[in-house]
Amino acid sequence: MAEDRDVGRQGEESLGATDPVAMALALGSASRSEADIFLRKQGALIDDQRHHLHEQLKQLHLGIWEKWLGVFLRAATAAVGLGAAAAVGLLVWQAAHSNSLLIEAFSVPPDLAAKGVTGEVVATKLLDHLVTMQLQTNSARPAKSYANSWDQHGIKLDIPETGISLSELDGWLRERLGHDTRVSGEIVHGAEGLNLTVRAGADGAQSVTGTEENLDALVQKLAEQVYRLTQPFRYGMYLSEHGRNEESLPLFAQLVRSGDKEDQLWAYNRWGAETMDLVNIDAGIRLLRQSIASNPDSIGSYDTLWGGLTEKSNPEEALQVERAQMARLSGHTQTYVAPERVAAMKQIIQERIDATNGAFHDAAPAVMDSIQLHYPGIGLGHLVFFILMPAQIGEHDGEAARASLADWTERFRTAPNPDDSYLIFRRSQWMAGRQDWQGILSQAGAIAANLASFPPNRFVFQTTTTPLMAQAEAQLGHFAAAEARIAATPADCYLCLQVRAKIAELQGQHARADFWFARADAAGPSIPFAAADWGVALLARGQPDAAIAKFGQANRITPHFADPLEGWGEALIAKSQSHLALAKFAEADKYAPNWGRLHLKWGEALAYSGKKDEAKAQFARAAQLDLTPSEKAELTTMTLGVPHG
Repeated sequence: MAEDRDVGRQGEESLGATDPVAMALALGSASRSEADIFLRKQGALIDDQRHHLHEQLKQLHLGIWEKWLGVFLRAATAAVGLGAAAAVGLLVWQAAHSNSLLIEAFSVPPDLAAKGVTGEVVATKLLDHLVTMQLQTNSARPAKSYANSWDQHGIKLDIPETGISLSELDGWLRERLGHDTRVSGEIVHGAEGLNLTVRAGADGAQSVTGTEENLDALVQKLAEQVYRLTQPFRYGMYLSEHGRNEESLPLFAQLVRSGDKEDQLWAYNRWGAETMDLVNIDAGIRLLRQSIASNPDSIGSYDTLWGGLTEKSNPEEALQVERAQMARLSGHTQTYVAPERVAAMKQIIQERIDATNGAFHDAAPAVMDSIQLHYPGIGLGHLVFFILMPAQIGEHDGEAARASLADWTERFRTAPNPDDSYLIFRRSQWMAGRQDWQGILSQAGAIAANLASFPPNRFVFQTTTTPLMAQAEAQLGHFAAAEARIAATPADCYLCLQVRAKIAELQGQHARADFWFARADAAGPSIPFAAADWGVALLARGQPDAAIAKFGQANRITPHFADPLEGWGEALIAKSQSHLALAKFAEADKYAPNWGRLHLKWGEALAYSGKKDEAKAQFARAAQLDLTPSEKAELTTMTLGVPHG
């Protein structure tokens, strides 16, 4: 460096300070001894000068390192200061946004503490019960977190030159800036044993009484009271999921009437749902419509309203509700569904739309993904009963539907007395697809047992299983019984209108059948089922052109619905246009690949078109799938009629 070079030059000048000419003259006139003395002095002087130079250089390098060390120490001090400031800033931010439940140690009698039942032990038991309840509550609504206040203070990191621990500062900041709820309490001896009291901040206090032997049960009751005081909505959900709907219904109603805006947003939906289950479906639907009218972004109310309208067999209204829900979810004003869950919720809505309007093959694989992901707030029963099973039955996948029915019965029915009303309905639908009419009627005992436990389900059965039982009676020739059953069903029930038409058709009352088909068609202009069934009836009457018109109508409503495409193919066979039917069967296969009748009729069209080998392949495929007794007989006849080789 430049400084080093300057010192070096100064050293050289010091070493050469004696004039060499003067030195030579002096030595020339001096004696030998004087010359030796002079040279020794000069040598010593040079040594001293070199030593002095070395020390100067040494001091110079030491000074430079001291300067760098000083810079480093100042930088390190600044970094530590910034880190401490950042840590304090983070504590302040966390404290200002804190919304936790802080459970403090209870006050307990000395005799209990001597047995190990200390205040910390009681608080820990309370915490354990609360965490368990939280885990058992399936709700999409965010919840407060739980924390032990004494456990938080286990950290003892001191802030330099203050003597204040980080945990103490955190606690002080939370107390001043946060919104935590502090839970405290005590246990005292009373006339009936132990009195346990808990206080949840400004939310109030509750007490329970019992014996020391039942301490755990008492703490569980106390935990429920804390849950009710601090998170009433989630407590209501907990009650509902544990079969205590009589307790949850008034709680939700109270939250709608006196809760804040957020409580009303979530509780209105549940109030409507509980009312449908405990009072009647129409009263619940009215509440859900009120919920949406008061807040169009009440996404959960659309869900429950869709379910209620589906139970009533009002698919047109249900479909419009789902489309309205999709529109609200695509906007930017709703806060019900968290942003990261919007895409998943849209998928479920689309699945319901597909299941409602007949695009069953689109819905089935998608809902299987949703079931595996198990989104919070969307129960398995909802996904299985309302989407998966209807989709599997609707696309005539008998084996998949059978597996879902067995899966639900063996794995998902965990309650001691489950409500099997929809399981009974789906089983009846599956039996209808197999033309097991006697099996449908055998469900009467299961319906009676269900109604004994769940009387409000009487209306649900009227719009679900009862119409299928009426159809079964008619198929078996019991027309008086069929008419009596269907007469008890509501006039606005879409399925009931379809069955009224089918009962009339089975009795040869074609004009009356057309009347009811037209009523059903008008009740569901966006629903293809009535038009497809009407086409089947017209084809059976020997009117293939009129049938094709109805099949075309149904296909325009829902292009991915297999039934009108398959029926269209059968109508073309009836018109001796089997070569044209092949395209319809191939298209239907995209949306119902496991439909036995489709492959049977496809094979028939191939046989009539002279494609014997392809026909045999379709017949073989049909033999592997579910067929009705009449279809099995037809398959045998067709197989025998196709030459080998």
